[in-house]
Amino acid sequence: MEKEYQQKPEKIFSVSEYIELLNIGLKKSRAKIIGEVGKVDFAPSGHVYFSLRDEKEKSVINCIIWKSRYSLYGIELQEGLQIIASGYPEIYGFSGRLSFLAEVIEIAGEGALKKEYEKLKKKLTEEGIFAESRKRPIPHYPQKIGVITSRQGAVLADFLNNLGKFGFKIKMIDSRVEGQAAVVDLLLSVKSFRKQNIDVLVIIRGGGSLESLMAFNNELLVREIANFPVPVVAGIGHHKDVSLAELAADVMVSTPTAAANLLNQSWERAHLVLERYERKIFDNYENALLDTLSFLND
Repeated sequence: MEKEYQQKPEKIFSVSEYIELLNIGLKKSRAKIIGEVGKVDFAPSGHVYFSLRDEKEKSVINCIIWKSRYSLYGIELQEGLQIIASGYPEIYGFSGRLSFLAEVIEIAGEGALKKEYEKLKKKLTEEGIFAESRKRPIPHYPQKIGVITSRQGAVLADFLNNLGKFGFKIKMIDSRVEGQAAVVDLLLSVKSFRKQNIDVLVIIRGGGSLESLMAFNNELLVREIANFPVPVVAGIGHHKDVSLAELAADVMVSTPTAAANLLNQSWERAHLVLERYERKIFDNYENALLDTLSFLND
């Protein structure tokens, strides 16, 4: 006897449900796209609507960056600017329009990056952000050390392995340190350490290109470092263009090892002084003992 199979009714979506379903899938299409900025509209809300175009293929995609993100990166979007936008596409339910939601924006091309770097450097220099008079010395015998870096790679190990055994108490925040996307992590990390009891803040990473160090040329981050409540040591890497974060720090060093050695210095000097006093005490005691024995023998 043949069994009868009932076919499951086909799901019928409302328009809103289907757009929601599509957006779940579209979110998986996260990407970085490069293009030239077209028309830019600044909404009263502060959100920025713009287009990115591919001059070769004449293709265009509509983009949005929310106000909080736009103010974070310090880039003034204007027509003709070549940028890289990182994000994902989404369909807006009320219009059915697909837009690329840019979570990160960065200037494309080393020439343009260099120009923006010099522009911001000039502005902050004129404000006195990098002035020597603002620099604070590393306190003698620091113990509570805040460290911002990535757990990945050899940077953290280099720093910790070169710290002396002087009873340091290390508080570490794992942060992204590569590229423009690191700005959010770095700002949150610095602000988090503002609330903690530390003697010195250390920010370290390996060397890199101008593009990879972009986050350390962010105006908001530079100001956070310049106005941090305790001295800041920056060891951000070797590059012909020193990052603005390093210029704002109280002390700039070339490597994580150099940062560790700097923290060791006052403790090592104290250790040498104690050794000299110890030697002097033993010498005095030995001389006194010899004088006593000589007196008794007489």
